[in-house]
Amino acid sequence: MPKINRLKGLPNTITQQFFSTTFYYSKGYMADWVFNAASEKNVSELTIDFWNNTITPNELEIKPILKQLPRLKETVHKTLKSQNFEPDFITKGFMKIRMGKTGYRYLDCKTILIDKNGIEHIGKEYTESVYEENFKVFRTKKEYSEFNKDNLKTRNESILERIKNIFR
Repeated sequence: MPKINRLKGLPNTITQQFFSTTFYYSKGYMADWVFNAASEKNVSELTIDFWNNTITPNELEIKPILKQLPRLKETVHKTLKSQNFEPDFITKGFMKIRMGKTGYRYLDCKTILIDKNGIEHIGKEYTESVYEENFKVFRTKKEYSEFNKDNLKTRNESILERIKNIFR
């Protein structure tokens, strides 16, 4: 049986991977998305369960974050395989994230993995700065309806233009 201490650094690897530059989506990195979404919803703490692809509170379950989570689970599976552990040795994986002090743009994050024996593999707490400019994550109903109205108008105009071009 492989030695458990080979997995000691895995929670830290997961945290570093999630907040790395390889996890960019549209307007920002994961720290930007988490910070901006949590700020808009007045959430001070959240849990990202990358094992089950969920976020608590669930109002923060947004595509930019959820889309990245399978890669974290894949990293765990690759590490287990390379260290000769059974594929189902880790049964849970999640990140606990706290917002920084008011007025500062940073997050505190700790990753926890739980193995099939119930042992918690806890990473160190990382402080992750938010670098990108503040951007809006959620639209109000008014913004959403205006966006859809403008898109529908543009789509209809482009369809009309294409039909006109067929007969030219």
